[in-house]
Amino acid sequence: MKIVKILCMSSLLISTAAMAFGVKVEKPVVVKGSSIGTYAKPGAPVDISYESEHVDTGDTSNINIILTSSTTTGTMKVKVKVDKDLHEISKVKKHLSYDLSESKKEYPLHLEVSADEEGLYYIRVLVSIKGQGMRAFAVPVYVGDAVLKTKKTAGSYSTIEKTDKGGTISVSAAQESITEE
Repeated sequence: MKIVKILCMSSLLISTAAMAFGVKVEKPVVVKGSSIGTYAKPGAPVDISYESEHVDTGDTSNINIILTSSTTTGTMKVKVKVDKDLHEISKVKKHLSYDLSESKKEYPLHLEVSADEEGLYYIRVLVSIKGQGMRAFAVPVYVGDAVLKTKKTAGSYSTIEKTDKGGTISVSAAQESITEE
């Protein structure tokens, strides 16, 4: 009887541990950002605010971008570029055009993307208004541990990580040579 109880308890513990390893995040973490109220570089009078879901690999991240402009006349042209390792679930035009008016101040974009590998990816938005200039924005997409891998040369990568306070750290292989004079 003791052997049966031990076998039942061990199978129960193993199945509980297996379920714990298979558990995914129930609700993705939403990363928010905005250029509203920050230093505005010379260029088009456009601000951005965004919400990006931090998800696991293979999951779909919903990205909501809102472009805001104080200009009420003219045309705002928007180019959207998604990192090559991000898979676009929703198809958004790469070249958009909005007629600016006094009645409309916000111009929303919605994208759905996913990635097969963990990392930090970007959706780049280039905005131009004729006679007003241009502005470039980058919306981060965090997947898994969200470590940015930038390609330096064929086969070698430099890892850029974020600190707890939001600063970036570039981790590189160090080489040392000692010469005597």
